[in-house]
Amino acid sequence: MIEIRLPRVADEVGCRTLAAAVIGEERAGVFIRSHLERHHLIVAEAEGEVVGFVAYRSDWFQCTFVSLVVVRDDFRRKGIAREFFKSVEAVSLSPRIFSSTEETNTTSIRMHTGLGFVPSGHIDNLPQGTRELLFYRRVPPRGLA
Repeated sequence: MIEIRLPRVADEVGCRTLAAAVIGEERAGVFIRSHLERHHLIVAEAEGEVVGFVAYRSDWFQCTFVSLVVVRDDFRRKGIAREFFKSVEAVSLSPRIFSSTEETNTTSIRMHTGLGFVPSGHIDNLPQGTRELLFYRRVPPRGLA
């Protein structure tokens, strides 16, 4: 059974380990801590272990921005990312949800499209050397969904 929930203090290590695989060890600790402190992290747990998380911001140009979604390889294709996005939409104060992915990440591009996101531009000249594609989705205000 997979549970999508708010994080506990003990989840920091598991989230940091997952983040390190994507954004690097040197950035993972600060990234996870800052999202935990702002209460902008949601985790997926299975069998007592963190198997994924979504980190987001609520102050991105007065919109919500999904900063990072990570799901452990052996738990992918189980609907976890979809549930993460639903959870972020449920807590977002803005009806505008943005997210991004590298233009080479075809799996993430397909996921965004499947979740109803539309292309919204791109960012060049980032440190990773590949273009970052922005995606946008408008969600109904709370209480009207």
